[in-house]
Amino acid sequence: MEKSIFLFVLILFLGFVSCTVDESDATGDSDDRDVAETVDDEGKLPDDSTEYSKEDDSENYDEKPDDVPEIPDGGSDIPDDGHHSELESISDLIVTDTTDSISLSWKNPEADGFQQTVIVQRLDRYAEHRYDGDVIYEENGESHTLTDVEIGETYFFTVFACYGPSGCSEGVNGYAQPCYSQLDVVFSMDVSTSMDFILEDLENELGLVWDFIQNTFSEEPRLGLTVFVDDVTVTNNGEPFETQAELQSEFNKWRLHTSTNRQTQSNASNTDWPENSLDSIAFSARDFNWRDSKETLRIIVHSTDDTFYEYPDSFSSGIAVEYTYDETIELLVNEKIRVAAFAAKLGGRFGNVNVEPGFFTDYNGKPSIPEATGGEVYLINDVENGTLHVYQVINDFIKNVMCQSYDQKL
Repeated sequence: MEKSIFLFVLILFLGFVSCTVDESDATGDSDDRDVAETVDDEGKLPDDSTEYSKEDDSENYDEKPDDVPEIPDGGSDIPDDGHHSELESISDLIVTDTTDSISLSWKNPEADGFQQTVIVQRLDRYAEHRYDGDVIYEENGESHTLTDVEIGETYFFTVFACYGPSGCSEGVNGYAQPCYSQLDVVFSMDVSTSMDFILEDLENELGLVWDFIQNTFSEEPRLGLTVFVDDVTVTNNGEPFETQAELQSEFNKWRLHTSTNRQTQSNASNTDWPENSLDSIAFSARDFNWRDSKETLRIIVHSTDDTFYEYPDSFSSGIAVEYTYDETIELLVNEKIRVAAFAAKLGGRFGNVNVEPGFFTDYNGKPSIPEATGGEVYLINDVENGTLHVYQVINDFIKNVMCQSYDQKL
């Protein structure tokens, strides 16, 4: 009897446990449940779990990657960051620049669904997609002008035609590099007895320089001339010469002067070999009627075959130098003037003295004049022996710096 009661109780207990397990399976409370079934509407696990990433091939995945910025207010409603080759792009993109602006023009597509044009700008390369850079235009016009641009900076533009939820077309690329629109040049020429050859070259080749400047810049060239021995003369009262012929005549006059061994403003003889390069460069920077440095490339072309003195030294003629080396550099930098120099490495009475400092090398621990001003130096002996053409050097130097800001050094 007692054994029968025990068996009956055991059967009831086992039945109760079986029912409990079945209910647990039916309600899904098992720890082995599918993680995807617990993801909430924001793609996150409950209880502050880590964010859930959907598979890339999910049919419902329309979220942008984490590194793609949000579309700015008023922007196009683009669901992804890709471009679509089947969508028609803009056409006839033209990019033009001036000293202080860049203009873009294009033709929008006529395809159905086109909503707006988006221009993405970068300073290092072209954008690879709609979000890959600074958006500077989001409208449906066919032109845009960018102002307050910097000379010497390269601007890369990628233009997309965007179709709302369908995305954007492949980009069309264009770039601009604003350059100076005008050029002022002052020739600073040593007219002592040994310098006739370079004055003759400039007299004969000036037309090639003048024509190059006219063909390269939108505004008329303005060229001046300063001459020096121990003293300094800024010719034409610091005004530019109106014609090429007038300047050529002036070169001819000073080429003939080299045979006199006289100063530029008196009959005093030139009896020592240093010449007054510093004052000639400084007077040119100070007294020539330069145009606005924001729009004008300013260059002094200096030539000498010897070294110089600086203030407070005087020449044997009694003429005192007015500027120090540091003051000359400071004046050039403040006025944003570059110096392209033709200079010698050996000079002195017998041609055996090192005269490189200040032009080819540092001067008393300070950078050379060409280096400090973003200029260049050329060996004047190569001009004398015919292996270097003055006009070609000048034209090449202009080309190298015409699209560089003054702060950009060669």
